[in-house]
Amino acid sequence: MKKLAIIHTTPVTIPVMKELVEERTNQVELINLLDDSMLPEINQAGHMTVCVEERLEHMIRMAEQAGADAVLSACSSIGGAVEEAGRKTALPVYRIDGPMAEAASAFQKIGVAATLRSTIEPTTELILRRAHEKGREPEVTSLVIEGAGALLAAGQGEAYDALVQEKLGQLAAENEVVVLAQASMARAVAGLSGEARRRFLTSPASGIEAVLALLLAAE
Repeated sequence: MKKLAIIHTTPVTIPVMKELVEERTNQVELINLLDDSMLPEINQAGHMTVCVEERLEHMIRMAEQAGADAVLSACSSIGGAVEEAGRKTALPVYRIDGPMAEAASAFQKIGVAATLRSTIEPTTELILRRAHEKGREPEVTSLVIEGAGALLAAGQGEAYDALVQEKLGQLAAENEVVVLAQASMARAVAGLSGEARRRFLTSPASGIEAVLALLLAAE
């Protein structure tokens, strides 16, 4: 059985990733690696820190020691640092937002939404990088939904969903597509109609599907 190590920066994504994998296969064992101090440290510093980079490298080494066949980062905020740390290991290392950014790069007017300021820059950078590889120069509008993260942390899920849905609706009205920069935001659009939901790109399902396809194809 293949082993997939997932790096989490919040416990919120652990059950989400587990469910997504189990819905698609019973041939992959998960190894969850959590460090919920990373995002507070990044947000306090205002940028990626050397200490977080070092901890990421250590977590990837832990994945190697646990016998993982691949590593997936469930957090977009640390995406660039994960890519850099991945260059120092023989293990395949993936970002959860990679397939989402690839899909978004096909559009000209793109909205990017997050509840954490630290997530906006890495996600926007990845989308623009993918677009530039295609010779395209899209227009990207970013939105930080202030206060949403505090609602979710306080267990006020309905209030969180309502606030995020309102802000996403406003962003969608001005863009062709809206990218949800954090995996935890997918819950806010899950209850929308199929037509409305197609305006939003989320990372959890597409990221998991891409990694599982690569992992299982290597058998």
